[in-house]
Amino acid sequence: MTATLLLTVQLSAQTISSMNELKPEQKAAATDLRLTGKLSTTGNSDFRQMRDLCYQLHTADLSGADCEVIPNNAFHSRHALEKVLLPDNVKSIGSQAFFACTRLAQITLPKSLTRVGDAAFSSCSALKEITINGTPTLGEFAFARLSALRIVRVNSTTPPVASPSTFDGLDRKRVKLIVPKGSEIKYRKAAGWSIFFSAPDNENKLCNPQEAIVPIPVKIQTLEGTALTTERHWEVLAAEGLANECTQAERVLRARIPKLKNPKLAGHATLTLGLDPSLQDDEAYVLEVSAKGVEIHGKTAAGVFYGLMTFDQLLRGDGSSTCCEAIPQLRIEDAPRTHIRELMLDPCRTFIPFDELKAFIPEMARYKYNTVHLHLTDDQAWRIEIKKYPELTEKASARVGMDDMLVPISGYYTQEQMKEFVAYAAQYHVQVVPEIEMPGHEVAAIHVFPKLTCGAKQVPIRTTCGVSDNLLCPGSEFTYEFLGNVFRELADIFPSRYIHLGGDEAGNPALGCWTNCDSCKALKKRLGITTTDRSENWRLQQYLFDRMIDTLRTQYGKTPMFWYETDFKKIQPGCVTFSWRHGLTKQALQAAVANNAKIMLCPGEHCYLDYPMAAGDMPEINWGMPIISLKKSYELDPAWGMGEDFEKNNLFGVAGTLWSECINSPERIYYQAYPRALALSEVGWSPASKRSWDDFLKRLKPVLNDMQRRGITFSKQF
Repeated sequence: MTATLLLTVQLSAQTISSMNELKPEQKAAATDLRLTGKLSTTGNSDFRQMRDLCYQLHTADLSGADCEVIPNNAFHSRHALEKVLLPDNVKSIGSQAFFACTRLAQITLPKSLTRVGDAAFSSCSALKEITINGTPTLGEFAFARLSALRIVRVNSTTPPVASPSTFDGLDRKRVKLIVPKGSEIKYRKAAGWSIFFSAPDNENKLCNPQEAIVPIPVKIQTLEGTALTTERHWEVLAAEGLANECTQAERVLRARIPKLKNPKLAGHATLTLGLDPSLQDDEAYVLEVSAKGVEIHGKTAAGVFYGLMTFDQLLRGDGSSTCCEAIPQLRIEDAPRTHIRELMLDPCRTFIPFDELKAFIPEMARYKYNTVHLHLTDDQAWRIEIKKYPELTEKASARVGMDDMLVPISGYYTQEQMKEFVAYAAQYHVQVVPEIEMPGHEVAAIHVFPKLTCGAKQVPIRTTCGVSDNLLCPGSEFTYEFLGNVFRELADIFPSRYIHLGGDEAGNPALGCWTNCDSCKALKKRLGITTTDRSENWRLQQYLFDRMIDTLRTQYGKTPMFWYETDFKKIQPGCVTFSWRHGLTKQALQAAVANNAKIMLCPGEHCYLDYPMAAGDMPEINWGMPIISLKKSYELDPAWGMGEDFEKNNLFGVAGTLWSECINSPERIYYQAYPRALALSEVGWSPASKRSWDDFLKRLKPVLNDMQRRGITFSKQF
């Protein structure tokens, strides 16, 4: 169905008992819905369908429905939603139920309500008026970051139980609290409500470094002496070559200490940044806190930056406010366990707008990730401008639908945008690795240039997940001409040493489409392959990869990467393979050792962050994803039990992957990534001797409080 046809389907103020009464195209066109039946809340529920299938929904009238529970994430990041009428019998609203509904203007909470979950209405930036009937318990950050809020009306003489963070970020000068006459004193004294009358006391006193930092450093030594108070006039002194780090330091201080430039601040403190070539690792740093200030020394600028990220967490303290009041004197010595710590983003299935893509970088860098891997092409779209082939983005960057979500999805990145992105990421010491898939997952390109595949078959852009049997043809010289031209332009855009070639899921059964292709038969003959069945088709893939690997190495000085499959009987030395398949990690690692290759560890059992973190968590409906709990991510052993020699000679790094078949908003990327990305950051950075699950959970709490305060969404299902 085309986008035009979807938009012509008229559905105004539709009254239905449940979402199952509507056809898929009706859900996609719905703008105003009134539901009257008993609403389902699990699986492919009424709420999941309203959220994920009704992408144009402006009004959801649930006042006549039977529903005691608005589930977690019910309308998470639905930016079109303007009005919601809640059920008369609702008792609870789940965590992040209306997170970042950025057009929602007002909400009335019925008298029946007993609980509003954590961050339920956080980041609803257009929410002007809240009416509370009854006395529901209000969770942490339930109404945080509401920049447009003007009126909070509570029709109870008894203040509802609220957390000190419930209305975090409240502007008292602009927001009016209206309560029953005679109850003002009660509200003035009540926890969570006193914020309307006076500035809250800072409970975030002295930072406890042992409970503040993720990933945990190699060594933290607390020293005797007077603690360093933070609310001072700070000066940043940076050695030559650290201009970027000086800028980053000033950014950190401004974010944590809003009164930084106030001349009335008591005292002066210095943040000194320097280089120390005696440190053993390029990313190592030493951070020292005295009563007079902070000194950070790294072997390189990257080490200094990671010291700054640790300092930022020390300033944050226990997370009960933006900044703690003091940091004890201490010395931290730190260096990473692995040198590539990666997160992979997939803008193909669901496009990530450029500004949102950039915004992801500072958050991952906080936790010492240093590589972002962009999956730029797949069956569902081609997302990078190639000047030699403008048709790729003209014809393959827009479609309608991703599985059951009939939403128009379009967009691509220009080369100038990607150059800007690379430069921006470099400020945070993050390199950008592009991925162009081959020989499978290339339907979008084949749609534009049919002669890329066997038989020049014309195929539509894919609008579902899964695996296509339409592969690039290794027997066609146009395949190599096309890939060579694409990689020539990529090499100019991305300065990283690495380019990812895909290589996964090349047909099922593997490589089957090449069996009856005349061009492939001719190539088999030239290679001396005498079999006529599919049993040695893997050798054609090896031939294709060997040619492209040689091109990347000899012409562009790039190191090739690819997803490991058992079809790769041989791995060229110097390549980087990714261990990703459930149950095949040990086999992939053994292949890397046998071929003297490096391997990136991202096994699905631990590192696939698009999978739900708990039963019932987003994405509730998918293609059968297993549950990957926070603890499961944290339990990953980078060496996979293979010892120090493997870790020294073959381990390349640790990566978390975020495939976007079920991620339909930028906010959902963060939700799926965190907090498991925090667990993997510690896996990749911290020595095994320092890691402890129970200790990690203690240190996680202030990190997550800080994320909520800054409006970063994450899954709470752990």
